[in-house]
Amino acid sequence: MATTRGFFSIIQFCPDLDRCEGSNVGVVLAVPQIGYLGVRTSTDNEGPKRRFGKDAFDDGRLALAKRALECRILSDGKDWSRPEDLVLFSKSEGNQLVLLPPRVILVEKAEAELEELFLRLAHVEARHRQRTHKPNLRDVFEPGLIGVPLRRDIIVTVPEFGDMNFPYGYKNGRLNLIQPEAFPVEPREATRHASELAVKGHILFKHPNKQGEQQSLVVVGGFSETASDEIKNKIRFIFQEHDSRLVSECELPAFVDEIRREAHA
Repeated sequence: MATTRGFFSIIQFCPDLDRCEGSNVGVVLAVPQIGYLGVRTSTDNEGPKRRFGKDAFDDGRLALAKRALECRILSDGKDWSRPEDLVLFSKSEGNQLVLLPPRVILVEKAEAELEELFLRLAHVEARHRQRTHKPNLRDVFEPGLIGVPLRRDIIVTVPEFGDMNFPYGYKNGRLNLIQPEAFPVEPREATRHASELAVKGHILFKHPNKQGEQQSLVVVGGFSETASDEIKNKIRFIFQEHDSRLVSECELPAFVDEIRREAHA
């Protein structure tokens, strides 16, 4: 595949500009010949925390500043044709997020190159990143729903998205397709994941399956211990607005009782 000349810059967070000390938090890549401009910033602030300490800056403000810079780059940078244009943009910023002098690069696949640059130059793995796990439906459903007409291992085709596998389902007028999901710890990623699932849920709601059955998506969500009620309620709202439903792990006993009352063949 032919290569195309582009240029990239590292985005640094410098809490004290006079000291010229920074922590890499993102990358911007421009390939003007193919009209490509991409920005990738960290979804957390793990790098700055390790470099300067978690009390050296406001975590929320830095997250907002990164998002705002991304928007400005994508807006103002669409007309960049040479590295000097990026330099002029960086001089107009004047805050704690600094774009380092750009470097020329030969690019084959722009998106893949941006990801590689980010992972190599800016990404920092959290030392103790909390992980969420999919709720274990088997240990709850199998003993709690004996004799209930559950469906198991259901494969459904979602138009434009392909097949989805659901471990359980039940009918109460509609075929409720039950999907356990682990939502990311980082709120923005959790919301994005919920939105992607909700779109599929809305499509399932609108389109009957091959047997002509109306369908609904029920997501049984696993959240980290640090997940706030605000983010849980936001995700619940997203599903509701897309004709789908969220059941949290703590609601599973009540959900089992509901299935026992309503499920029919």
